Amino acid sequence: MLSCLKVAMSVYTCISCRVAFADGEVQRAHYKSDWHRYNLKRKVADMPAVTAENFQERVLAQRKSDEQQLSDAAATAGCAVCGKKFSSANAHRNHLQSHKHQQAEKQALLAAQRKVEKMNEKNLEKGLGDEKEDRDARNEALRQEAEGAARQKAEKTEKAEFPPRLMWLEEQAKRRGTEDGATAVQA
Repeated sequence: MLSCLKVAMSVYTCISCRVAFADGEVQRAHYKSDWHRYNLKRKVADMPAVTAENFQERVLAQRKSDEQQLSDAAATAGCAVCGKKFSSANAHRNHLQSHKHQQAEKQALLAAQRKVEKMNEKNLEKGLGDEKEDRDARNEALRQEAEGAARQKAEKTEKAEFPPRLMWLEEQAKRRGTEDGATAVQA
């Protein structure tokens, strides 16, 4: 009965989350929390509010799911040059150091050189190039071709390693941890 009196006497409440607060500052902090935002979205969708504990369990479950997706994405890391996929980062590193991979890289570089030479020949036929061979331009074209392939490979691995949802969940968990510590000190 005493807890009912406290809730009834409390001026500071959140209708969406169904909680009462001791003072206005704690209530304002609650309105900034992810738990409150989550319950607001549920209220708009005509769904019941969840408790703080239930919300925390859902965040942890989502984080675990995202980590599993991250590990699955890492398992599909591969070599663009050889067209192979590897189940672990260590296997991928070993492959990159292998003789077979290095030979395939050399072949890819030769193919890129042939492609540049064909482009130069076509330009000469069209009268777009100088008669004498410009080695600096050729080297620059080769360098750009190699960097482009490396850049694409790096972008794919960066996207696979750090999904935005996982980073967001980690930030929310940290923020939630500091808020729990602050409310525990106040109580």
